[in-house]
Amino acid sequence: MAVCPKCGSQISDGVKFCGACGSSVEPAPNAPAPAPSQPVLQGPAPTGAHGGMAPNIAAMLTYVPLCLIGLVCAVLFGLILEPYKNDRFIRFHAWQSLALHGAFLAFWVGWFVLSAVLAAVARIFAIVTVPISMLVGLGALILMVILMIKAYGKESFKLPVIGDWAEKRASG
Repeated sequence: MAVCPKCGSQISDGVKFCGACGSSVEPAPNAPAPAPSQPVLQGPAPTGAHGGMAPNIAAMLTYVPLCLIGLVCAVLFGLILEPYKNDRFIRFHAWQSLALHGAFLAFWVGWFVLSAVLAAVARIFAIVTVPISMLVGLGALILMVILMIKAYGKESFKLPVIGDWAEKRASG
């Protein structure tokens, strides 16, 4: 079987036009004989500038609010994995995510200690702190989803204090 010189599709012997692209497969009158055909090796087209994941997807994954997944993605994409850690956009979102996760962790530890002390003083405080905890957790989830949407939209949305710090870390 022959191969179309234009698109690389296999064609039957004696056919004058390629069935895939429609180009003529007959050699020109004074053209040299075609070289033996080599199989065309085509891999999947790269999806991003790095040949792998698009930068906005990598930046979005740094904000995933499921336990430690966001932290792991922030460390991997922002600090460890070679093609991604060189992208300033991804580094900014990774550092902002790390700072935000750290702030949430510090808040929750402090809130847990305060709730335990208040509950030891009077049981009524235990009833009050549970709904407040739920509202703060919902707010954190909403913030993370907004940041994921902004990163997916290729925006460097800066949080008030954390964003400036993350921008300095991403630049250096």
